[in-house]
Amino acid sequence: MPLTPLRVLLVEDDPDHAELIRRHLDRSRAKGPAILLERVDRLQAALDLLAHRDFDALLLDLVLPDGGLESTLDAVLQARPELPVVVLTSLDDLDFAAVAVQRGAQDYLVKSEITGEILSRSLRYAVERKASQRQLRAYAALLERRNEELRRFAHLMAHEVRNPLNVVSMNLTLARRCFDRPEIVSEAIEQAEGSVKGLASLVVDLLHFADAEADPAAGEVVPMNEVLDHCLLVLRETLREGHARVERSPLPAVLGQRTQLDHLLQNLICNAVKYRGDTPPVIRVEADSPGDGWATFRVIDNGRGIAPADRERVFDMFCRLHDPRRIPGTGIGLAFCKRVVEAHGGRIWVESAPSGPGSAFCFTLPTADPPTVTSS
Repeated sequence: MPLTPLRVLLVEDDPDHAELIRRHLDRSRAKGPAILLERVDRLQAALDLLAHRDFDALLLDLVLPDGGLESTLDAVLQARPELPVVVLTSLDDLDFAAVAVQRGAQDYLVKSEITGEILSRSLRYAVERKASQRQLRAYAALLERRNEELRRFAHLMAHEVRNPLNVVSMNLTLARRCFDRPEIVSEAIEQAEGSVKGLASLVVDLLHFADAEADPAAGEVVPMNEVLDHCLLVLRETLREGHARVERSPLPAVLGQRTQLDHLLQNLICNAVKYRGDTPPVIRVEADSPGDGWATFRVIDNGRGIAPADRERVFDMFCRLHDPRRIPGTGIGLAFCKRVVEAHGGRIWVESAPSGPGSAFCFTLPTADPPTVTSS
C-alpha cells in the first residue's frame, strides 16, 4: 500500500542549499513516502503561503534576509502552531537550534551533515511527533472536561440523593416515636417507600445514562421503524392511561446502538405524555433524510411547551422545569437523550411545535445509507 506523500514547505534563501536538499529528498524516495517540496526564499513569502495553503511539515532556515534567529521561528509558530517545523542550521547556529526545539520546533538538522535518509526520516518523525502531541493535548482537554463534569455531577448527585434519604430518615424516626398510632406509622412508611422508589428510579436512570457513553462505532444498522414499534409496545399502558395518540411517518434506518436508540425514543414519548396540556396528548414521530448521510428526527407534541430561555438548560442533568412533587421524575431523561445523540455524532435541540402549542424535540443521527452524490 503506497504511503501518503508529505507536503513540505522549504524556507531557504540560498538556492544552492535548496537544490541540495531537493536532491537529497529525491534520493530518499525509495525508502519512504514521496515528499512534495515547495520552496520560498523569504519569511514573509512563507507566512503568506501558510495563510491559505496546507502543508504537512516545514523545513525552516533560521537565517533569512527578512527575519532573525528568534523572530523567524516565532513568526512561523505563531502563524501555524499545529505545523511540524524542522530547523535547518549551520554549525554557528547550533546552540540556538537546540533552543529552537525547546521553543516548539520538532527537530533541527545541521546542513553540512544532511543526507537524504536523515532528512526524510526527520520529516516523518516530526509529523508523527506533532500528531502525537496534538492527540495528547486533545486527551488532556477531554480529561479536564470529564473531571469538571464529574465534580459538578458529584455535587448534583449529593443533593439528589440527600433529599429522599432525609425523607426516609425523618419518616422512620416518626414511625418509631409514634409506634402506638397505626395511622401515623402507615403514612410515614408510605412516604418512606415513595422516597425509596424514587431512589430506585434514579439508579436505573443513572445506569442508562452511563451506558450511553458506549462507542457507536461498534453499532449496527438500526431500522428506526422497528425501534418505534417496540417503543409503542413497551409504552402501551402509559399511552392508554394518558389518553395519548401517536402519529407516525416512515423512519429511515440509522447506524448506532439499538438499545440506546430505543431508550431515546421512549424518553421523548414518555415526556410528551407526562408534560401534556389540558387536551389529550397527540404525539407525532417523523424524520427526513436529505441524502447527506444524516437524518433529522422530530418528536412533536401538543403539550405545555418550553420557554425559549429554558431550551438549552432543559438538557442539563437533574434539570426540572416543573414542581417534582406534582410531576415526578429524576431530571435525567433529557440529559440521557443528549448523551445518546452526541455519542452517535449527532446533536439534539428543542423548538416550538410547527403548529399550535407544544414542543418539537429534534435530533440528528447518521443514516445507514451512504450520502447521495449528485452530478452537476
